[in-house]
Order: sequence, then structure tokens, then C-alpha cells
Amino acid sequence: DPGALAKSLENQALVYFSGITLAILEEASRKTLLNAVAKARAAGSRVAFDPNYRPLLWRSREEAQAAITEALAVTDIALPTFPDEQMLFGDATPQVTAGRLGRLVGEVVVKNGEDAALIAVKGAFQPVPAVHVATPVDTTGAGDSFNGGYLAARLAGHAPADAALRAHRVAAAVVQVRGALAPFETLRAAFGN
Repeated sequence: DPGALAKSLENQALVYFSGITLAILEEASRKTLLNAVAKARAAGSRVAFDPNYRPLLWRSREEAQAAITEALAVTDIALPTFPDEQMLFGDATPQVTAGRLGRLVGEVVVKNGEDAALIAVKGAFQPVPAVHVATPVDTTGAGDSFNGGYLAARLAGHAPADAALRAHRVAAAVVQVRGALAPFETLRAAFGN
């Protein structure tokens, strides 16, 4: 419902969606979503997008490439995961991913598991080391936890590098508990003030 979707995105500080959202929508619904996101962005919302490529959800790699590239055109903050981008676009390194997406999006944070995240803003790259967890319990939700921590920090006014440090701490806390959701107090302590 384009009207209900547009209404739900009105006056939002942040609109966030992922490639999984795109993958489960038919092409017409995908266009409806991207049009609504573009209108929200034009009205002042900041848009964050995680390409989150899951091959089994798409009919073809080419369809995924086209849809994700279209979504990036209405994005302010891209939060890709390097192995996904490597699989989908053939990127050789996180720097290649950051450079490619940086031509489309003003702020890019390339997640790379236990390796450093790579921030690209206005053509400048900055690695931010991950927090090492010796024995992770469950990595479910690590990327989403990173995204949530990063976006919460950016909305609170933190610079990209500080936001990524906080996001790494949140993701590290999440992988130390079973399931994708850690207790709120654990997340608050990891995020910091």
C-alpha cells in the first residue's frame, strides 16, 4: 500500500532497510518501496541500507545486483558486509567495495567479521579495528547488531569512527550470548555513553 508506506516513513530521522527486504518483494513492490524511501529522503530523513545479499532469495545474481544498485541510489549510509559484496560483485578487497559504493553513497561502512570495518566518507578510508571475542557463543545477529549500534551512535551525533567502535562493542556483546538478542543492559554497557 503506497499510501500507508509513505505515511509510515513521514518525519522519520532514519529509514533503514536491507537487501533481504528487496529480495522478498516482487519487482513492482520493490519500486514502490524505493520510491517511498526516496520521498522520505527528499523530505529530510536519513536513509541507511544494508545490501545483505542472500543468494537463495533472488532469482539471479544479476537481478540482485540491479536491485541493490537501485537501492544505493537512495541511500545516505551503506552498511555492506565484505564477503556478501565479494560474492555478489566480485570485489577483491574491502577497499574495492568501499570505493565502488562510495561513488554512490556519501557514507559507507564495510563490515568484515572479526577484521576491521572500513569507513569511507568523501573518498577517505578509515579502518576501525573489530573487538576480538575469543570464543563466540552464537554469531546470529552480529551484523544487525553492528548496524544498530552504528546507526544509534550516528543519530546521537557521534563521528563515523566512534560510531564504528561502539558498533563493534555491541556486536561483540551479542556474539557472547545465545540467539540474536542480548539483554538490554548488556547492550547499553557495550555501547557506552
